Amino acid sequence: MKRFVLAALAAALFVVAAPVLALAADAAPETVAQATGEATKVVWGWGSAAASVAQAVAYVIGLAAAYALRQLPANIVAIFGNARVELLIQNAIGYGLNAVQGAVKDKTLTVDVGNEVLAKALQYAVDNAPGWLQSWAGGPEGLAKKIWARLNLEPAASDEAVPAAVSQAT
Repeated sequence: MKRFVLAALAAALFVVAAPVLALAADAAPETVAQATGEATKVVWGWGSAAASVAQAVAYVIGLAAAYALRQLPANIVAIFGNARVELLIQNAIGYGLNAVQGAVKDKTLTVDVGNEVLAKALQYAVDNAPGWLQSWAGGPEGLAKKIWARLNLEPAASDEAVPAAVSQAT
């Protein structure tokens, strides 16, 4: 838990430092020091010095945030991975429903339409998910089972179409 709090704190500090950098980047370049008159009075342009310090602080905060995120517990990483899989499946089902004529969200699908939606959704998931996310979800077979489980199918439907959809997608 301590690592998670440190990661959140580092991320928050990075978010706070970003506007300071943006303001510093928009400022016109200043001369650091220049003589202004006969008495060689020196004027220091503190804006550029402050911008340099703010940029250095932002880099240090960014490094600390990156290090803190690497220290997250495995349970937190698993939650993020599962959330990505769920998002992929929802997007794939939406694509499959839109790609098949006669398929409507929240409407009971016939077996034939359900099989076609499964095939299109699985192909979408395989085409658009990175390899690590596919393996996290159980590969094409795992994705097909997860998609099939979320489709609203008629009572006579069985999961016999899952292997055929997997063989088409791979």
